[in-house]
Amino acid sequence: MSILSLLCAHDVGALRALWHSADFAKTGMIFGDGSTAASAAGTVIFHGMAFQYEIETVSQVTADHFIFCRSETTAFQSAIQLRLGSAVASGRGVPAVVLALLELGTVLGKALDAAAVHWRPSAIISGFDYFHESVAQYADGGAFPAMCCVGFDVTLPDVVRTCGLKWLSGQELVFEHPGLPRHEAMRYVVRLVHDIATQGAINAPVDVRGLKAGEMVRLNPDPESRTLFARLN
Repeated sequence: MSILSLLCAHDVGALRALWHSADFAKTGMIFGDGSTAASAAGTVIFHGMAFQYEIETVSQVTADHFIFCRSETTAFQSAIQLRLGSAVASGRGVPAVVLALLELGTVLGKALDAAAVHWRPSAIISGFDYFHESVAQYADGGAFPAMCCVGFDVTLPDVVRTCGLKWLSGQELVFEHPGLPRHEAMRYVVRLVHDIATQGAINAPVDVRGLKAGEMVRLNPDPESRTLFARLN
């Protein structure tokens, strides 16, 4: 199953034509395992890592979260599916591998006129322009593109639960925020998601700095449920 899908409004014939005529030298991407620009599926090497791709027709796209794009998905007719190659298949928790996949999505999406990006581990579809900008900022030392890669469940009062952070780190985050407005709570959650996605799972109870002077956030991992519970001290 693919991890990242570049969704296009044009049909698969037009997408293949764009793929065949793309200037891949400018993307920093080369083909591997005998694949060529004429291959509808194969291997590409990007930043020294192998990724599998497949060009296909899109019949139905479903997602739980839509970020800077319409929830109506019938306009998507084709897609480039990307997944980790066998040599880096275990690298989903390695920030460098994740960043390479995200950047590959941006350069291919720009070359192929993608309309949106489907991050499958969290069932999120983001508008391509927003995805491109978020990944570029992250690659330049900014915050991890949490909104593009991690869903947030706020159905319970005073609780924000992540959806899909486990794919990146091996654990989900539950932030309990009694008395704190949700929009304020999300600032803490996004910061914690960045730390976990870029530094790895928290395996022992620890206090980390909050967003205000003298403030601490208590982190308590539960190995059985693969969940990290967080709360302001």
